[in-house]
Amino acid sequence: MTFLNALLAFGATAFTVPLIIHLLNRSKYLTIDWGAMQFLDSSVKVNSRRVQWKQLLLLLIRCLIPILLALAMARPLLQSWKDNSGSTPMSLAVLLDDSLSMQSLHQPAGRVGEKRTRLQQAIMEIQKILEDLPAGSDAAVLLGGKPIEIWDQHQPSELTKRLMSLNDRSETSGRLDLAQGTREAANWLDKSSNPRRHLLLVSDFQASEWKSAQLDLSQDIAKQLSNRSVPIGWSFLKATPSVAGTNQSNVSMLWVESIPSQVAPQGKMAIIASLQNDSQEPAVVPVVLMEGLKEIERQTVSIGANSTTSVRFAWSPTKAEDTLIEVFADHQDDNPLDHTITKAIRVREPAKVLIIDGDRKREAMQSESDFLRLALTPFSLLRGEPGDLFTTSVIDPGAWNEAMLKEVQAVVCCNVADLNPDQRKWLRAFCERGGGLLFCLGDKVQIDKINAWESIAQGGLRIGTLSARSPWEGSIKPTASPAFELSKASLDSLGSARFSARHSIQLDQSADVSPVVSVAFEDDQPFLLSLPLGAGRCFWMTSSCDDDDSNLPALPVFLPLVQRIMTTSLRWPSGWQETPLGETWVENHADLLKPDANKLSVQLPGVATQEVDAEASPLREPNKPIQLGSARLEGIGQAMSGDKRWYHGFSLSVNDRKQELTPTLLAPEELDSIAKSASAGVHGDADHWLDQERSNSTGKELWTWFWLGLLVMFFAEMFLQQSLSPRTSSSKAASVPSTADSLGRRGAA
Repeated sequence: MTFLNALLAFGATAFTVPLIIHLLNRSKYLTIDWGAMQFLDSSVKVNSRRVQWKQLLLLLIRCLIPILLALAMARPLLQSWKDNSGSTPMSLAVLLDDSLSMQSLHQPAGRVGEKRTRLQQAIMEIQKILEDLPAGSDAAVLLGGKPIEIWDQHQPSELTKRLMSLNDRSETSGRLDLAQGTREAANWLDKSSNPRRHLLLVSDFQASEWKSAQLDLSQDIAKQLSNRSVPIGWSFLKATPSVAGTNQSNVSMLWVESIPSQVAPQGKMAIIASLQNDSQEPAVVPVVLMEGLKEIERQTVSIGANSTTSVRFAWSPTKAEDTLIEVFADHQDDNPLDHTITKAIRVREPAKVLIIDGDRKREAMQSESDFLRLALTPFSLLRGEPGDLFTTSVIDPGAWNEAMLKEVQAVVCCNVADLNPDQRKWLRAFCERGGGLLFCLGDKVQIDKINAWESIAQGGLRIGTLSARSPWEGSIKPTASPAFELSKASLDSLGSARFSARHSIQLDQSADVSPVVSVAFEDDQPFLLSLPLGAGRCFWMTSSCDDDDSNLPALPVFLPLVQRIMTTSLRWPSGWQETPLGETWVENHADLLKPDANKLSVQLPGVATQEVDAEASPLREPNKPIQLGSARLEGIGQAMSGDKRWYHGFSLSVNDRKQELTPTLLAPEELDSIAKSASAGVHGDADHWLDQERSNSTGKELWTWFWLGLLVMFFAEMFLQQSLSPRTSSSKAASVPSTADSLGRRGAA
């Protein structure tokens, strides 16, 4: 036996109250002998013994009353009870897998030519279960794709109606989050009022997902459910056909990549899409590139059986605005929802970059600034075409002032020997306001003077102590946690660079924020470091762009690296940030709010706008990531503060998408083995689950018996209290003196 409200059972300790009152209020009697007392001894002893037993019985009843009351309110449950009629109410939590794989079509058994998605089949089975639950039952439906969405404020009849809305959805959530979904379901069941509690997982049970980590996870879940004060049963319902369609066709879109990742008006961008054919026959598929509702280009590709291919589109934006690009396969198969991928691209006006060159030469391609300009403005310098992400201006170290910094978004100090105190102060303030700053060291740098600069902790720019420039031969490599990402082609090209000289640096350990090493030499000495300063970011490159030092200025190597440094350091985002469905949108901007604003509005795909209170959140704390929420639907989220806007894309990650598109499901014997190890039942349809639940132990609440016993105790207490009342005692005692008087008179005679 267990209790549904176990804490209330401790109220039984209240029985000590009447016991303590009885002990504290026992009367102290003084015995006085008198002449006729000897004739009353026998009668008094008989009466006092009777009164004493009644008083003890009354004390016992008064102690039982709080005990029975506490046990009744704690709701005792007899778990081994069986209800063969199936009329015992239950609490049911349904965890529904609504991930992309559940959108695949299948042919129901016995229905030739009719097809429905796995999700539609699952909804039909769940609705039947909800309709046949015993009277008094309650239910909740949890959508299991990341992030978990729970429908718990509805009766079973209302849930059946709401489930119909899922049939009209054209979007998909993230992968099945079994751990979080079962945790949320168990928490809801713990608050249930019914002693009979069950968790039902409805999924297609993809082999790629359940043959790995989910197996061990299901065993852990089984232990957690069984160890609760009121154990929770659980089972699996497979939302797949009894008879599968043969030779099912499925062409899906795996991923879409844009090169470069950001673009300016009139710039040229390549849109590359990868397609996969999971069927046993080759397919000819038209692939379409859309900009909003406008078709930009259509290509037809051939995909062999069980293979992948890619298609490349050229796209050029006409104006600076946020643009949605959609690539889809115009093809009929068993899962139309995996044909489309939408990608958000931010088209911005070119950013202005000021290059301060400390070793400027008249000859072309002999100065460090020449290579920087080539990397930042390749279209205008090489082809004379628009489309560069940046515009550049080059100036000597002594020819710039504070006013110039107000007209640019980034500054590069290229082989600058030294900066005076005012210049260092201007650059620090520029960076804290959101500007990007890059130091490229070279053979003109005066190490002693730079090492005398104020450190970051002192409000300066120096991140460590530099050593003298020395010969060194070797290559560079990306680190495990860089400040930005590069494409595989860029990484391969970067690894081909060879150096002949460099500066070494010993980082300052007193700074509150440690620099991030994005690229290192092959002996792990830092090559490229970055550090956030206020709303901006500062980069240090410990080797110059001089052609005498390395072959780094070779265009395939240097262009993507410098562009990524600049786009990462600038105040405006480098392009669209993408977050996998179900993961949290995190912003690193320290100035999300305007100075006079106290709220930030956040809108996620498919969700109404929510207000974030600035006073109750770390929105104004510098260098602290801000979590703005997670989405279940692919699309664009935005954060708004006055006229400021920050946009963010949500999409299914490439790895998750590949797993969701895997057609192989668990074989029946494999699913049975997993269910057995997890102490769960396996069901093929709603009827089988309902029949099984009617034959299981349902538990029986005993609270009615305790309430009945409590009622009996109340009546017994009233009867005994009445029999021991002073009025009754006085009427009985009145007969005792008359007896004593007659005895006295007899003695006198």
